[in-house]
Amino acid sequence: MTSTVSSRASAAGLIAYLGTRDVETENGGKEKVNIPIADQNGITITTREGRAAVLSEWVSEFREAYTVNSVATLSIIFADDIDDTVLHDALNAAMGSRPFLYSRHPDGHVSVYAVTDLPARKLAGALRARGTGEGSTRAAENAEADFARRLADAGISASVRILGASVSEKSSRYFMEKFLRTEKGARTSAGETVKRGPSIKEQADTLWREWSGHIRSVEPRNAFHVIFSARAGTDAEAMKRAVRDFLGEQVAGHRWITAHHPETGHVHVHAMISARDDVGKALRFTKPELYEWREKFAAKAREHGIAMVATRRADVAATRPYSQAQVGAYERGRSDPRYLKTLTVSNRVERKRAGVVDGPSLTNGNLALASKWQAAAAVLRRVGARTLVIKAADRFAAAANVPTVSMLPAPGFVLLQVEVESGLDGATMVAAVRNATGASDQFVSVAGKTVNVLTPTTASVSKIEREIAREADAVELGGETQALTQALQARLIAQGLRAAVTVNAAGSSKDGAPSPWLQRRFEALSQDAIAPSPTTEFRTLVSDIKQQKEEAMPLSLEQFDERVARANKSMDRLETMVDSSGERQAVEEMRREISALFAEQRRDIELQQIPSAVKSGEAGGTSPATRADEARSPERATPPAADPAIVAQQQAIAAGRTARAVREQAGNAKQANEDRRQQALRQAEQERQRDNGRDGAER
Repeated sequence: MTSTVSSRASAAGLIAYLGTRDVETENGGKEKVNIPIADQNGITITTREGRAAVLSEWVSEFREAYTVNSVATLSIIFADDIDDTVLHDALNAAMGSRPFLYSRHPDGHVSVYAVTDLPARKLAGALRARGTGEGSTRAAENAEADFARRLADAGISASVRILGASVSEKSSRYFMEKFLRTEKGARTSAGETVKRGPSIKEQADTLWREWSGHIRSVEPRNAFHVIFSARAGTDAEAMKRAVRDFLGEQVAGHRWITAHHPETGHVHVHAMISARDDVGKALRFTKPELYEWREKFAAKAREHGIAMVATRRADVAATRPYSQAQVGAYERGRSDPRYLKTLTVSNRVERKRAGVVDGPSLTNGNLALASKWQAAAAVLRRVGARTLVIKAADRFAAAANVPTVSMLPAPGFVLLQVEVESGLDGATMVAAVRNATGASDQFVSVAGKTVNVLTPTTASVSKIEREIAREADAVELGGETQALTQALQARLIAQGLRAAVTVNAAGSSKDGAPSPWLQRRFEALSQDAIAPSPTTEFRTLVSDIKQQKEEAMPLSLEQFDERVARANKSMDRLETMVDSSGERQAVEEMRREISALFAEQRRDIELQQIPSAVKSGEAGGTSPATRADEARSPERATPPAADPAIVAQQQAIAAGRTARAVREQAGNAKQANEDRRQQALRQAEQERQRDNGRDGAER
């Protein structure tokens, strides 16, 4: 996002910039020509009149700028007669350094038009309530009492009445000129008399320029100017389609127009997006939301065949950028000592130009991971990124390998459970998780596809603790917990590991280490993970069958069918041993996968027997049936080998029985704890009743 649009003038300028380009004429001059722009409905606009029509539709929904501090009209009635000098000094003491106009009337009251420190909208609302008799007028009454107190501090007794308050610069400028035209003998806060006559508008303009520095105004964001860019050589039509599809998904309900400017080296598309949709909901652009847009647009561009990745300043190890004003001051300071700025500005410009690796970027958010940036450099090479960007990624990876780089002390720790999707060996999983989280070896444990890790975090630990406490009643994860898990999953993906991350506990750090109770939670969770659950056994059963299938000796179709029948009977027995819905679902999934394996193995046996039959027919030997009969004869029979599927089923049955025993033991322990708790509650209730009876007897 490059800029925002707040007024009609800025909107007209931006639409004209999007829809026109300067071209060189035959005589060497330049002239503006219209280029096509497209709106959210796919309508192409190529004329000035069409742009004017679009502008009128947009401006009708714009919100006007408003002032923060009000310019108010006051009426002051003094208790005693005072001269002009005392009046001037008293008003300046009451108004402070803010400018004002005032005029004395024959009946003794004084009219004042002044810049105040009062909230404009709140004061205007109170005055409106005073006029209608509905609503609170406390803001106006408090302001009037405050002005009267300031005058009293200056030695003047008076009553103050606020007659009106402006809420925008336009209305403030209008009422200033009206005050000068209607009030005779108006004076400024400096004591100068304002001359009446035809030059009063020019005097009002001069005064307003002096006043504008004391008025704080807010210009609402009515539209945004966003640029989507790609490297040179990108297909412009594909880029325009990607931008339109992306905006159609991200800002549905908003007005927007796009324009492609082809005269520059790189391909870029400008977009002007209304700040509010058709139901009045405002579009927000914070730094996380902008980066999310960058990632989503890169994905959309890849769908349209454009090689693009979303990179941040930290992704290319870049130092903080400098502004045009900072580099201008730096250049002037080199030639003229009068323009010398702080050392911070000089270092910022010099470090950026020298391409120095930014230290905070290395330490913030566990970014000091050489392997991650080596992978980033590989991705950039694959998609054809600029050489400068690739070199920056390599430079960052080399800097991250330096042993002197240290992580910032984390304010807290979180206990995570990482469920890995793909089957990897334990050492690989531990290394990937450790690199992604920055946890030490002593706080990483693995059991099967589950990795428990106690890792430092820069997130708000207190928020995570509250969200975990409300997790049972919440429909989805809390904001802080969700942001943490998403960030960790992204880092794991960068390490080549797809996994689901669950936050089990969180706690503050003590001397840079997790608190003792959090360490005990980690140890308990690690010990519980050592004993695999029946579901885990079911998940590993299929992989064991696959491996045993590959190592098994070839069978005949008859032998294979017999073993399949025995396996099905074992599966039926296994199904009768489970009672929970989760375990039954796991058994059903295992049954389907084993059936698919059996079908695949049967096809393999059939394919193996076809060439054997053909070969034997060509050689004039015995038929396959004869050889099968001979193989089944008693004198040539071989002891049957153990069926891998049956062995696996028997192992699963044993695991199921063990799991049932463990589950029953845990249930009995839970029931015993519940009985003890109920007994304690009954005893406490009996004690309370006895105490109440004793108190009643004493009374």
